[in-house]
Amino acid sequence: MIFPPIIPIPFLYAETHYRFKYFFSFLKKSEPEILADIPYRLDPDAALPVLVLVKDSHRYPLQKFGVRIEVRWEGRTLATIEKELAAPIEEPLWWQIIVVSFAGELANVFGFLDIHTHFHYSVGGKERSCKNDNYRSSSKKSLRVYRSAHELPSVDGWVQGDTHIHSSYTDDQVEFGSPITPSVELSKAMGLSFFCVTDHSYDLDDRVDNYLVNDPGIPKWKAEQKEIDGINSSQSDFVVVRGEEVSCFNRAHRNIHLLLWGTKSFFKGSGDSAERWLRTKAEHTIADVLSQKEKAVVAYAGHPTERAPFFQWLLIRRGEWNIEDMSEEGLAGIQILNGEANEAFFRGLECWTTLLLRGRRIFISAGNDAHGNFNRFKQIGIPFFTIRESQHQLFGKMRTAAGCAPLSEMSLLESFRDGRTVITNGPMVVPELVNERGDVAAPGQSIGGTRFQLHLLGSSSEEFGSFRELRVILGIVGFEREQVTTKRLSGVSSSLDLNMNIDVPHRQTPLYVRVELFTEKGVHDDGNGFCYTNPIWIRPQ
Repeated sequence: MIFPPIIPIPFLYAETHYRFKYFFSFLKKSEPEILADIPYRLDPDAALPVLVLVKDSHRYPLQKFGVRIEVRWEGRTLATIEKELAAPIEEPLWWQIIVVSFAGELANVFGFLDIHTHFHYSVGGKERSCKNDNYRSSSKKSLRVYRSAHELPSVDGWVQGDTHIHSSYTDDQVEFGSPITPSVELSKAMGLSFFCVTDHSYDLDDRVDNYLVNDPGIPKWKAEQKEIDGINSSQSDFVVVRGEEVSCFNRAHRNIHLLLWGTKSFFKGSGDSAERWLRTKAEHTIADVLSQKEKAVVAYAGHPTERAPFFQWLLIRRGEWNIEDMSEEGLAGIQILNGEANEAFFRGLECWTTLLLRGRRIFISAGNDAHGNFNRFKQIGIPFFTIRESQHQLFGKMRTAAGCAPLSEMSLLESFRDGRTVITNGPMVVPELVNERGDVAAPGQSIGGTRFQLHLLGSSSEEFGSFRELRVILGIVGFEREQVTTKRLSGVSSSLDLNMNIDVPHRQTPLYVRVELFTEKGVHDDGNGFCYTNPIWIRPQ
């Protein structure tokens, strides 16, 4: 018997054709899922890619399919594009990108734009239409994009991306993700240089044509590896990092998620798949996976401090990482920022600093756990009656920046493993520690000496706000708390180039320096931006 998704997995495109046997579904229709998606922001020189998705048209073929796209700014329609798309459409997952160029009246338009997509189609011999998607009970609100006059804030030699996304290889009773290839194009338009594909272990072992049946030949896993190889061999300015989100047992024998980046070997993990009643035992523990993974593979705890909803805790044995789990040998880091700076994020920060003060060299990353959802996430609300929507967990919204050159999958993996990274929702700051001999250390590195100067390079824009505050944090291994020096940055708007002397106590234990940067009055969300860096370690004298 298939296990019912009592609490649907969030942050996804909603699969609406599955229902329990003999159970009514208001969401189910005799037509494929149809929807449009766009990036939540655009770099100034990027065109707008409108991704059109059609799911399950092999079951409900479209005889005719067309779209009208309207671009509106301040209540005025500035551009309209009409297209008759390929028909008939009879594929499990069909997609096409329609490019809206910023020419003519749109050329000098920046700020928020409203995008309306109107679909007209024929299914089962009947003419239909819908706006933005054909889900019952969805809002039909326009998609909104911010066209920035500035590129993403950056520092030379550093690139930004999303370390936790799900692709169309994640496909089950309640969700499906965006295909990898168009995700690359939408990511580029946002200003990203990479993303890490971390599809669920319990989806990657399914049959290609039936997500309810496992296939020991793992054809989906093999197809995903081949697709990523093809993309990376054809791209010079973008990298897809292959990966897996493995469901495994923590020390309390509860199912948690472990991110493996760069893995070419598949790890089975079905404990919280909800595919069979009462079968919640994981195939591996955290320690099993860490000891068996390939040497080049980088392992991070996936959203470690997010609490499992009660029914998931009760029925599919979901749990969360604790400090002992995060101390497992072979774990390089923890993905504490997952879509929004909420209570789970701040609890993750506390866990991380506790580990650092214990002498554990562990790093942080940011991702969004997005299943597509570049502009707005939609999920099944009350099964199977409502669609719920939100602006959180958007693809690329919370980012990891990595210092790596040249850009490649291997160089990114090295940056993740070594902690040469920072996490941000907008502004950037990169610290370097310079000793009296002129030696330089960046985040994740170690340095010796007696006198140090901290060099800080940073950037922001009107999109993410002007600099408000800088915190330089010194941690001494063995102490209970970090030492914080706060510097106000009022009047500093878009670029930062600052030197500070660091007073280091004479000690026989390691120390570290990390930095937190905050901005204010940006146009996105609540207007407050942030950037947290990984530590630079100071060796004992």
